[in-house]
Parts: sequence; C-alpha cells; structure tokens
Amino acid sequence: MRKTLLFLTLLCTKLTFAQLNDNFADGDFTNNPTWGGTTTSFQITPDLALTSNGPQATSTLYLSTPNALAGNVAWEFYLNLAFDPSTTNYPRIYLVSNNQDLSATAGIQAYYLQLGSSTSAENFSLVRQNGSTSTTILALADKTRPSAGSVTVRVRVERNAAGRWDIYTDFTGGTNFTHDGSVVDNTYTSTSYFGVYCRYSTASRYNMFKFDDFKIESYVDNTPPNISAIKSLSDKTFELTFNEPIDAVSAVVNSNYTISGIGSPTLVEVLTGSSVRLTYANDVPSGQYTVTVNNVADIKGNSITTARTRTFIHVKSYIAKRGDVVFNEIMAAPSSSAVLSKEYFELYNTTDNYIIITGWKYKDGSTSIATFAADTLAPKSYRIVCAIADVDLYKPYGKTLGISPWPALNNDKDDLNLFLPDGATVIDFVSYTDAWYRDNGKRTGYALELINPTSPCGGAFNWTASTGANNGTPGVQNSVYDPQYVDNVAPKLLTATILSPTQIQVDFNKAIAESLLTNVNNYNINNGIGRPASVALNGTANQSVILTFSQAIAANIESLLTVTGISNCNGVPIDPAANTATILITDPIKPGDILISEILFNERVTGGDFVEVYNATNKILDLKELTISNPAASGSTGPSKRTISSTSAFIRPKTYWVITASADAVKQNYNAPHPNQIIQIASMPTFTNSSGKAAIWSGDIAIDSLSYNEKLHNALLKVVKGVSLERVSFAKPANDAGNLQSAAASAGFATPTYKNSQSEDESVKSAVTLANKTFSPDNDGFEDQLQIDYRFKGSGNLATINIYTDKGVLVRKLARNITMSTQGSIMWDGLNDSGQLCKVGLYVIRTDIFNINGSTDSFKQTCVLASKLN
Repeated sequence: MRKTLLFLTLLCTKLTFAQLNDNFADGDFTNNPTWGGTTTSFQITPDLALTSNGPQATSTLYLSTPNALAGNVAWEFYLNLAFDPSTTNYPRIYLVSNNQDLSATAGIQAYYLQLGSSTSAENFSLVRQNGSTSTTILALADKTRPSAGSVTVRVRVERNAAGRWDIYTDFTGGTNFTHDGSVVDNTYTSTSYFGVYCRYSTASRYNMFKFDDFKIESYVDNTPPNISAIKSLSDKTFELTFNEPIDAVSAVVNSNYTISGIGSPTLVEVLTGSSVRLTYANDVPSGQYTVTVNNVADIKGNSITTARTRTFIHVKSYIAKRGDVVFNEIMAAPSSSAVLSKEYFELYNTTDNYIIITGWKYKDGSTSIATFAADTLAPKSYRIVCAIADVDLYKPYGKTLGISPWPALNNDKDDLNLFLPDGATVIDFVSYTDAWYRDNGKRTGYALELINPTSPCGGAFNWTASTGANNGTPGVQNSVYDPQYVDNVAPKLLTATILSPTQIQVDFNKAIAESLLTNVNNYNINNGIGRPASVALNGTANQSVILTFSQAIAANIESLLTVTGISNCNGVPIDPAANTATILITDPIKPGDILISEILFNERVTGGDFVEVYNATNKILDLKELTISNPAASGSTGPSKRTISSTSAFIRPKTYWVITASADAVKQNYNAPHPNQIIQIASMPTFTNSSGKAAIWSGDIAIDSLSYNEKLHNALLKVVKGVSLERVSFAKPANDAGNLQSAAASAGFATPTYKNSQSEDESVKSAVTLANKTFSPDNDGFEDQLQIDYRFKGSGNLATINIYTDKGVLVRKLARNITMSTQGSIMWDGLNDSGQLCKVGLYVIRTDIFNINGSTDSFKQTCVLASKLN
C-alpha cells in the first residue's frame, strides 16, 4: 500500500512538473509554481502581472520555473514593454533550457525568443543557444505595431515531435493570432526549465518589462485547416484564405473547391502560405454563394475530410448610372424631442444589381464633400446616411452609413448631390424646398419622402411629408410609397436670363428629358432673331439650359422667347400660359431712374415690411442690376446690401414694384392689385420701427435713398403699426419736408404695387362729386350704391363725411376723421347708422376735410335715394 501511494505521488509530481499555467492571480510568483532566479528584481503589480523591478543601472534579470515539455508542446504568454526594444534593451523568453540560470553562458543549451535583436527589430527572433554561442534559426518578418514607443503582444509557439516550430503573434495583446513563420530544428529535444530574461542598459527601463498569462501544455495538431475568409478579386477570380498555412500540393487541386451554382474553378494558384486564388472561365453573377472545400491539408499534413464551407456575397462589376441609386428620404429639420431627432437622408437601390458605393461622393449646397466608406447596396435595399456621431441612433432602423464631414441640411431648401468616386458623374440630384412637404405644419420634425422611387420624373410632385409613425421611415419602404404615382402637372418656363448679347439662360420648374431640353427647334425669339445655334445643359438637374445665338440681341428692343415641344417625363406638354419670357437688354440704371416711392417699416406681422420702387423713366429697366440696403443700420453701404433679383425683373415705365421678404404677408394685409410686381428676396435689410434709411444701388452708385422716421406719420393717427410712409411727389427729393406722408386709411394704410394714396397733382383743385345723383339700394344690380368721388390738391388730409336728410337730420356717419388718399372713392349703401335702409327721399352729403397744418375745406352734395314703383 505504501509503495502504491509513493508511485501515485511521484506520478502526480511528474504531471505537475510537465505543465505550467500561471496568470499571477494569487499575487505571488514564489509558489504554485515556484520561480527562481533574481527574484528580488521582480514583483507582482496591482493589476496582477509579473513586472521587472531591478536596479536602476545596466542589469540582467531573469526568472525560471521547471518545465519538461519540449516536443508536441505549445507555449503561450503575454508581454508588454513600455519602451521600444533595441539590441541593448530587450526581453528573452526561454522556451527550452537545460539550465535554471538563464544568465549563464557555460553549458547552457536552450531555445529562446528575443524581441529587439539586430536581425529583427520589430518582431521576434527564434534563437538556439549553445553556451556562449547564439544562432538565429528564424527571424520573423517585422510587424507594424499599434504604438511605436511600446509593445503589447500575445505569443503562441507550437513545436511537434519532429522539431517543427510555428510561431503566432497578436500585437494588440488579444488572441487573434497570425502565423508569422515556421522552421524545423530538433537539435535539443528535452528541457528542464522555462523562463524570462530582461536585459537593459538604459536605467529607466528597470521596471518596464511586464509578463502575464504563461501557459505550457501538451499539444498535438491533428486539426485540418478551416476557411477564414473569401473575397472577390474580379468577376472571375476569388481569394480564399485559411486559418493556417496549407500544403501547396493539395491546395492547387481544382476539384477540392466548389462554389454553389458555379462549380469548380478552372485554375487554383497559391497566393501566400495560407491563401489561394480561384479562377473561373466565365463571369460569376452577383449574388450570395457558398464555397465548399475538401481534401486540402495544412503543412502538418492534416487534411480536410469533412467539408468546410463559407457563405459570401459577390458583387459583379457594375458601373451605376443616373437613377440606379436615389435619395429616397430626407430629414432636414428634425425635432430634438422626437424619436428621429437627428438629420439623415436615405438612399435606395432601384435596381436588381448589387452596387458598390465605396468611395462615392456626397455634397449638399455647401462646399463640403464627404466620401463613403466601404459599403455595398443590395438590390432594392436602403441605406441610412447620417453623421458618424449619430450612427448608433439610426442603427436600430436598418443598415447605417456614417459620413464626415456632415454638411448640415438647410431647413428651407438645399441641393443634394450624389456622385461616383470620380466626383463628376451624377447618380442623383435633389433640390428640395420646404414647400415640398405640402403641409406647413410638417416643415419641422417630419421627413420628406419620395413617393415613387422608380419614376423618371423628379422634383416637387414626387415628394411629400412622411405619414410614418415616427414621422419618418428610415431603412424601410416609405409611408407614402406609390409605384403608380405619376406627374400630370405641366412644366413651366420660370425665367430667361440674358448672360450676354448672344447667350440666354432658360430655367424650368422641373426636370425635362435631355433630348427635349437641348433641341434647338424647341426655342424661338421673334423680331428676326429666330432659333438658337446651340443649346447646352446647365447644371445637373435637367432644369436649365443655355441658348447660344449666332445673331446678337439688340439693346432696348423688347422681344419674346417662346418655348414649344417641351413636356414633362409623363408626356404632359409645357403650360401654354407659362411658355414665354420677355427678352430685353436694357440700358444701365442711372440715379433718378428708379425712385423709392413707399416704405413699410413697422409691419403688422413679422417679415411683412416692404420697400416700393417706381420707374420714373419712359424705358423698361431691369431690377436685377440693383441692390437694397439700410446704410443707417449697418454703418456702411457694403455689408447690408441685398440682391433684389438674381434673374431679370423688368419694370415697365411708370409702374410700381414691391421688394419684400414675404410676398404672402404683403398680399394678405393689403390690396396689391399687381401681385406679379412683387419681388420676394431672401431677407430684407433691418428697418427698425423708429428710424432708418432705405437705399437702392447699382454697384456702388446710389440710385435713390429715403430716410424715414416714425415722427413723419400723421400726428392725428393713434396707431401707426402697419401704416406705410408714401412719397407725395416724385418731382422732389424723398426727404424734402412734407414729401413723406402716412398712407391713407381709405386706401388700407398702404398701396403696394400701385399709385400712392398721397400722391399730389398741383394742377388739380379739391373737389367732391357724385358719380350718380340717384341710386336705388334694392340689389337689382343697377345703381345699388352711391359713389362719392373725391380729389384733394394737398396730401395728409383727414375727412369726416356725414349724410343728412333734407330736414337736416343726421342719419349716417360715413367717415369719422379718417386719413384720406388724394384721390379716390367712397360708397354709401343707403343704410343708416342702425343698419336700416333709409327712406326714399332727398339727402345731403357733407364732406369736411382738414390737415395738421390747419387748412380746412368743406363740400356739400345732394342725392336722391329712390325705389321702384310697384
């Protein structure tokens, strides 16, 4: 019994002696297992790693522990150096040694790995040592390390009984090993010790060697290779990579490889020690495939007897064309409180092809250009594109691509461009505005969605606000998707801009087929000018062309451009009410040609202020030449100038045009009988409510200016908000005393696009007349109201109009101290102040006027209120 126990004890001692597994989790290296050597020069750090702690002078340190495994063995360890190793500052890991003292040179027989040798500065060398003689038997190829000033690496070394060494490293410290090299050397077949050795001549390196996770185990490699990756090199060739070096003979047998649905390659070539190239006779179509490998062996003779497979996607070489990938959704104005709280746009592959979008370019209306990282769009698939910082927000909704820089999307309008990697070939272009939402309440917090992504028609008709649950549908089919949706709205000619006497730029409101857009027969100018010699596309949206004529267009002759033969993508011809444009080269505008006639600076609604100008000449002029500013606000004329119109805006003689940032506000608050004479600009100069100055310019030449002050309003007006100041006379400078008057209440307190209510004619006398002496308010459509016409010589008048019976009884206060225009009409409907129809009879209309200067006048007229005889 005692002998049996002794045998078991010895056997257990031998098994323990024959393997090692130490991660220093117990905080001790003197026991379990026991390390010997310069033990006072090592310590266990708080992170539970073995670290040098030697003298701060040139030193050699080492530790060793018993080990008897030298064949069919695998060693693993972790190493960290807080410096770049060199020939004088380096570590060694003794894998095999017959001597416990690793610093000895007499009688030692060993194999070790050294980092920082003269033969391999950036990777390990495997060295055989015999006494004082060290022979490098394998110098591994240099590795690119994550940090040049330090080393973090995990190493695995395998050795079989025949003396074949294989070395694997991961220079990130993980376990994603790559095979660095192999060699056969069986000089020493036994060992007694394993250990570490630190050599430094730079004193500061004394505590910069760190080791951990030592493991030595019996290991016999009988595992065949596996497929680690396959990728397309071309439409006919594929690179297949194994997880370990493979036998070159079995690797090139064609029948050892098959791709599902395609078969075996016609040629197999070894590319590296662990990869091969498969070549097929014909192009392989795009799709998902499975490669199957049999009978390929690794370099140790382990052959694949059970098939290895790997699924992959092959994208056949395909050059995308315009419309293959489209902008499908745009979140330009997200709400911070919404689920979709960041900007994004979505791309959609309209084709049945896999499309590689790697290197594609994107830009909006700004100058910033972003390049797509490696990515492929599957057929009929979506890709959410957003800023890199927002990728995690949108990943739950579908495949997401982050880009940098991210050009912020404008809320009101922007241009989105998608290019091939050449940066010139357009794949899609969208020029959206916030009108595309078709719902003012959805201009913030909702995505714009494409209705029919395969429609050849672009533009506003095919976009609308999302109806999705999250106000958008990133990564899936749009909530408004309708494959039958088509454009039935006729295109319109928007503008024709003269670029030179022989060139005109023509812009349409939507995309037109290029063949129609560039057909010279579709354009004609009268007055003998005729058709253009050539037509060239302008931009990428198929909405603009440049016409070039062989004959120069003469100045000051008004001609008409007519466009025919143009239709939208659905064949709807151009709107006949919007297919012409005036062509006119005008004279330069000189001071006094265009005059400021009216200004509204204290508007009723935000953005509703305006400046009205008047063409004082007998010529047609072009407002495109001019800018507008408030020099009093900016302190200089330069910074505050605003362009009035980027395209020709012809102002005819003696007409009034309004400049504003909100045409809708002007039309909603005032009578504007000529709405086509309103020019809307992006932003008006700042006009304060108290005082300021409006000026118009041709370059740096002042054409006219007007200084305003709220004190110029009629002093008898209680409220001046929403009341404009009008120019009384164009024959006098605007700022002559009395030449600016409050617009009359009788005209609605402003007269945009037509003659000023306070304009004076010195040749007339004040008078009040009746258009008809008799009226019959019986709603028969004939003389139902009494029209009272007035004309006053002076401006700034207030009027009271009362209606009396022939007995002197007051029945109607028609007007009570209201400001009056210099000329106009006022109507009486025959009702008294109680809203009842007055009796048939004779009535007296008394009009009393006065102004702040103290002048008064009075007018009396009589009329008959009649009725039909029964």
